[in-house]
Amino acid sequence: MAPNESQQSPAPAPAPAERGIPEEARRLLRELAAAWEDDVAAGCGREPEVVPLKGAMTNEVYQARWPTGGEEREERRVLVRVYGEGVELFFDREDEVRTFECMSRHGHGPRLLGRFRNGRVEEFIHAREESSCKYSFQTLSAADLLAYDIANHFCEMAADYHSEEPHILDYTKYPDANERKQFVQTYLSSSGEESEAEEVENLIKSIEKYTLASHLVWCLWGIISDHVNDIDFDYKEYARQRLEQYRLKKPAILTSQIAE
Repeated sequence: MAPNESQQSPAPAPAPAERGIPEEARRLLRELAAAWEDDVAAGCGREPEVVPLKGAMTNEVYQARWPTGGEEREERRVLVRVYGEGVELFFDREDEVRTFECMSRHGHGPRLLGRFRNGRVEEFIHAREESSCKYSFQTLSAADLLAYDIANHFCEMAADYHSEEPHILDYTKYPDANERKQFVQTYLSSSGEESEAEEVENLIKSIEKYTLASHLVWCLWGIISDHVNDIDFDYKEYARQRLEQYRLKKPAILTSQIAE
């Protein structure tokens, strides 16, 4: 799932409600509106305004909203997630759905409001929007390795999926040596114990090594997605940039590993 999709901004030119929203999803939205009848403004009907959200690269994501009866023109909002084509090549969709449902039942993340054949409706999380350079959400790491997850997080800092060209990566935003060290020290100290300098240094070295794995994984993801997904995103150019970074970083990283 790429960046935190439930907190994305509406695209400049909203599409009609029918576009991209299957009939099953529209039916589910009408049922939700009926359950909220006392809250949804009288006379507005049960058909919400549906707005596509920017930044999604794996699924099509929409915000559905109804005006409420409040005096301050408040809205009732939900998130509609339509699963992208071909994602089963990357992960087991049923496992992902079961994990989401389990987390929802235990109060972690957005609540699951309903499912339809090719997607789901979730609680819309109202949150302050942060710039891409401030932090990046880690949502698609599958490898169960701390160094890989942090490496992937650092690589994601080059991206701004809410820009006019979301596929363009700016690696001047990649954290420098001091920033990486501060991040690792803070992360390790979150356990309540002060980390040793050697432990910090070893993790930093592992992280740099795993940036190569991150670049290769997301390069392959871009190549495959270009063939199976019709979301408006330049997957091929994204893949090219990730492969370029792999080739640029590999000699220095491997040389430093051999020297040790």
